[in-house]
Amino acid sequence: MWVWPSRSGEVAFYGRCLAGIWLPCVRASLDAHGGWRDTQTMMLIRRAAGLWGAASFVGAAVAAARRQPGYSHRSHHVSGLAARGESSARIMIPGFLALGASNLLASAPTQTLRRVERAAGITTIAAGLVRVSEPRCPQPGFDPSATQSDAGHGAASIATFVLWTAMPFVAAKELEPAELEPVWYRRVARVSRVLTLVLFVAAGVTTRVDSSYKGLAQRAFLSSVFAFQAATGIATPAES
Repeated sequence: MWVWPSRSGEVAFYGRCLAGIWLPCVRASLDAHGGWRDTQTMMLIRRAAGLWGAASFVGAAVAAARRQPGYSHRSHHVSGLAARGESSARIMIPGFLALGASNLLASAPTQTLRRVERAAGITTIAAGLVRVSEPRCPQPGFDPSATQSDAGHGAASIATFVLWTAMPFVAAKELEPAELEPVWYRRVARVSRVLTLVLFVAAGVTTRVDSSYKGLAQRAFLSSVFAFQAATGIATPAES
């Protein structure tokens, strides 16, 4: 039988998770300033961040759903897997942290795009640590049972989604006038800014009306985001 850890055990658990997130970030920072010799290894990790971050998050969601009876990927948001008091949270929280770390570490072809992705990394980690009160994810302002924790998680999640939606717009704006290579990535940015925006709106609308397909809409949005982030890492020059 699963027993959720005590408050002290939960704090220790978060501490271990955060140590696993921030140490690679510190290492990457030192590497950028010549503090590490294995620059090729760190560059590979940074360029592949869009792949391993998404894989960690998706894998955590699939594994965590098995620990939450009645959970539906079609009907429920991913955040419900990290809800307070749920056994699935112990798997899903590290998934959030890994995704946030991938955004913090990820390489990007321009400084502005890199700043946007790093900001999304911070808000993603915040969304993973400030959890919803129930698996159904009560909506602050519309559901009287919503708590301050729900409000905090909602704010962090919305900020993350907005930043992710902005990424292809930033990429298209900065790369097209300069006609920077690769050409295929500029095309991906043009398509992604429309697709991601449409799916962002769809995710918001289905959440607002509490549609039985809100989980599917959210996952469609995340798929678009993850695909663009993976393409961004691949398109980034090795020296960036």
